[in-house]
Amino acid sequence: MDMRITVLCNDKAIEGFECEHGVSFFVEMNGKNYLFDTGSTDVGVKNARKLGLNLSRIELIVISHGHYDHLGGLGSALRETGAKRVLVGEGSFERKFSETTLTSPEDGRTEYERLGAIIETVWTSKEIADGVYVMTAAPLVTEERPGEKHVKITEGITDRDLFNDELSLSVVENGNVTVITGCSHRGIGNIVKQASGFGKVKNVVGGLHLLHKTEEELEEIFEYLLGFDIDNFHIGHCTGDNVVKKIAERFPAEVRELMAGDSFEFHD
Repeated sequence: MDMRITVLCNDKAIEGFECEHGVSFFVEMNGKNYLFDTGSTDVGVKNARKLGLNLSRIELIVISHGHYDHLGGLGSALRETGAKRVLVGEGSFERKFSETTLTSPEDGRTEYERLGAIIETVWTSKEIADGVYVMTAAPLVTEERPGEKHVKITEGITDRDLFNDELSLSVVENGNVTVITGCSHRGIGNIVKQASGFGKVKNVVGGLHLLHKTEEELEEIFEYLLGFDIDNFHIGHCTGDNVVKKIAERFPAEVRELMAGDSFEFHD
């Protein structure tokens, strides 16, 4: 497998690049390019320009879920890319909140479509290119659940947000899987289990949403993930600095913290 992932947006950056609360990855695979998430604003676009990456050459955009720090930069991205297919999960454009704080971006579906988004709702996991699979919300097979503070409003009704809109990517080559996730709201254990249906999960890239987990919860999640014998973690955003260090100490794997402006390759 020859794949290169460039971090366009993350909460931290290498010197000379901008950062913000959010995630955006430029994925190069088999001669094709994809954009996974768009960050909060235009930071990802600015960093792409600094890196000399031509966003207009991407095949499509995948949005992991409807929070502003993953979807909010879509307008800026579309101004750079021109009209593109945008894959979203069911309910990505519902109004989302963390308790009473709005977590959806200011722009809505109508504005994105005006800017050229050809929005496609992904209802079931499917192959979108040779060896590249988009996965819908991971089945809840472990004890991990989205925090109760997350709620959404659907047709005027407020309900707990279980992130049924969450999408992740599995890139498969020679039986090995690279998982790319935005925030892992459905649980990184659940997402890795889902991806393991495609083969041996070798690499995990993205935010793991472990920042506010208790020591007991972390221990349970670590024990579960250790069973998959993962080789590489490239993690940041909502994972938590302390948790990144804990994973580096606990797992017999290479652990690298995400930094905007950085890139890395996987070969198989």
